[in-house]
Amino acid sequence: MNERIGFIGLGNMGKPMAENLVRAGFEVTVHDLKPEPVADLMALGAKSAATPRAVAEQSDIIASVVMNDRQSLEVFLEGDGSGVLAGAAPGSLIVIHSTVSPALCKQVADAAAIKGVGVIDAAVSGAEAKSRAGTLTIMVGGEDAQVARCQPLFEVLGEHVFHMGGLGMGQAAKICNNLVSLVSVHVIEEGIRLAGAAGISEERFRELAEVSSGDSWVLRHIEQMRDLAALTAKEPFDMRIFGRKDISLAVKYAQAIDCDLPITSFVFDETKR
Repeated sequence: MNERIGFIGLGNMGKPMAENLVRAGFEVTVHDLKPEPVADLMALGAKSAATPRAVAEQSDIIASVVMNDRQSLEVFLEGDGSGVLAGAAPGSLIVIHSTVSPALCKQVADAAAIKGVGVIDAAVSGAEAKSRAGTLTIMVGGEDAQVARCQPLFEVLGEHVFHMGGLGMGQAAKICNNLVSLVSVHVIEEGIRLAGAAGISEERFRELAEVSSGDSWVLRHIEQMRDLAALTAKEPFDMRIFGRKDISLAVKYAQAIDCDLPITSFVFDETKR
């Protein structure tokens, strides 16, 4: 593939993704606020750029894995001229890997269209381990031709690729998937808590549940979910607030499309306590 790749956001997910692209032979230019992951990518053969705009100036496809809607807006639309769209050439393509709202994708796409720049969303699932292994699940929204253009990248980054429809539908699918897993985490933790209060050890309860109707992927990987919660916590560790951002996305998206989610809304209210 002759297209040059820009990659913005080298955190737990983004760094392994960028590393896999470099190892696969792509010409990759990276940017992150922290110098250490940039240096690691440069040691593998990537180039670095000081701003998102500079990344775009050196790239045909510009991918991002940042935290949320606010950071995505800063990366793509920064008003001081340092954002991606200030440097993106007509015909280039933005790929939003971050977990954000479908509305954010449309906002970026509307601004990009003025410059003749395409946008697709390609949310990823699988956590850091699958990011490193190149076996992520990728949920994509966008025009067929633009999605096909990114297929060589997706083949490096993921094991399962689902084109869910038009722009924003990859994020919609990711929001629904996260809703199921994150609400399940909270229910499982409460089941364990109730079992403990009744005098049943966590180990014994999980042994029972894994061969009974309480079994689930989340139950079998609850330690991994706890590790993820601890890794991303910016305040004293508390599983009861785990996933607040992604559950919030589900609640807000449901409101936007007039879909009633009473259980999800209740769990979100509980995570705010």
